[in-house]
Amino acid sequence: MAPKLTPVLKFRDFLEALRREGDLVEIFQEVDPHLEVGAIMRKVYENKLPVPLFKNLKQPKGNVDPDNLFDIAGCIGGLRAFGNDHARIAHHLGLSSDTGMKEIIDHLLEAKKRKPIPPVKVNRDSAPCKENILKGDQINLEQLPAPYLHDEDGGKYLQTYGMFVLQTPDKSWTNWSIARAMIHDEKHLTGLVMNPQHIRRVADQWKTVGKENAVPFALCFGVPPASILVSSMPIPEGVSEADYIGSVVGEPIQVVQAETNQLEVPAESEIVLEGTLNLDHMVPEGPFGEMHGYVFPGTGHPCPTYTVETISYRNNAILPVSNPGLCTDETHTLIGSLVAAEAKQICLNHPVLSKIVMDAFMPYESQVLWLAFKINVKELVKLNTDSKSLADLFAKEIYGNKVGMTTQEIILVGDDIDIFNFKKLMWAYVTRHTPGDDQYFYDEFVAFPLAPFISQGPRIKTKRGGNCVTDCLFPIQYRDPNFRFVTCDFDSYDSAIRDKINQNWSNYGYQ
Repeated sequence: MAPKLTPVLKFRDFLEALRREGDLVEIFQEVDPHLEVGAIMRKVYENKLPVPLFKNLKQPKGNVDPDNLFDIAGCIGGLRAFGNDHARIAHHLGLSSDTGMKEIIDHLLEAKKRKPIPPVKVNRDSAPCKENILKGDQINLEQLPAPYLHDEDGGKYLQTYGMFVLQTPDKSWTNWSIARAMIHDEKHLTGLVMNPQHIRRVADQWKTVGKENAVPFALCFGVPPASILVSSMPIPEGVSEADYIGSVVGEPIQVVQAETNQLEVPAESEIVLEGTLNLDHMVPEGPFGEMHGYVFPGTGHPCPTYTVETISYRNNAILPVSNPGLCTDETHTLIGSLVAAEAKQICLNHPVLSKIVMDAFMPYESQVLWLAFKINVKELVKLNTDSKSLADLFAKEIYGNKVGMTTQEIILVGDDIDIFNFKKLMWAYVTRHTPGDDQYFYDEFVAFPLAPFISQGPRIKTKRGGNCVTDCLFPIQYRDPNFRFVTCDFDSYDSAIRDKINQNWSNYGYQ
């Protein structure tokens, strides 16, 4: 009998679970981290193919440990073509592989009702991430087989699917979060540390005590899958992700103290980098092919630096990598689901929105720039409100919150629309709002600077506005609870007819 796996807590068990389901391919042919790894990953994403595990990376000259540091696993959070397309995300949470996205979101929200479970500290001797340790002159980031993912990227991005660990000076808040990081030179990474991301919020607290040049950090790869998923989630400021993860999985995450500072890192991590973040030492970073599917050559910008003082890693370490681009990859599945979960929670906590919001989701096909809400139209009538007032309320509660950081358009649809079905959502979008008349624009909120129409347009100067609420509810639905219409699709037919047709489908000559 095969041993029982815990893919929610162990990255290697996660990969083994995929292997057993036919959703992992080991690649033993030599593959070049320079573009070849990235190109293979994009083909995998775009065709929903099994996860690639690159076992034979072309090694840069001088790699201090070419046999052990490291293999690459890609497309960890992508969709797959067979069975439930969100199976990999379900495995991140310890759910069965047939759990759909609506149930995944509701699972995350249900965990918020449980008591947080703080991590438990273990001895370094029992922590797999301590099997090998490099320090000082042994460290040369440029000698690692880190991937150069897209043509015109500014450099090799070691960090695309790892987790930063930072803690406030008073130790009241430990933040686990994802932010990209590029290799700058032998000892330094550089990457985005921007508001309103929590990594910046924590770093700024070190600035208030005069230590903005020596912020302790750890960067962990191959962490428990629940950890990497929740570290993408826009949970409230001041809430430590490790405690919430415990409530999600029902037991504490095991952590171990870092080598060079007081931070605690997941003991099961594949690789851990440690050192200090310097907010004042700025070096060129980017450009990078981000979640919206573009690289704009020559658009790099100064970013802070991370000095790497220690690298610890497991035997036969595995580096998880995300290669963002056209949907669907981890930047869409994680952001799309986790932002939606937090947005739904905001609505559930609101005295008005809780009465009408049934579901929330960021469709991947929008490159997660849209946030759709499914509205209970019978309850909507009871509010005695109007389109503009409702749009203003959504704008205030979503765009005025960190959860709205990556969103540029909010879409409201009736309860006959499955917002997890992009085809149905688009049908509602193009047929149920009058462009201009049923759209409301807001310039007072912070724009998402990575959105291409912001970064390459005039709003990049102010980083404000470009936000919209599009109301795809018919005006009569605000007044008449009995307003009805029949849609012209297969689902609109009586269930008896549909069942008969489905049962006789092969008899009709269809496969």
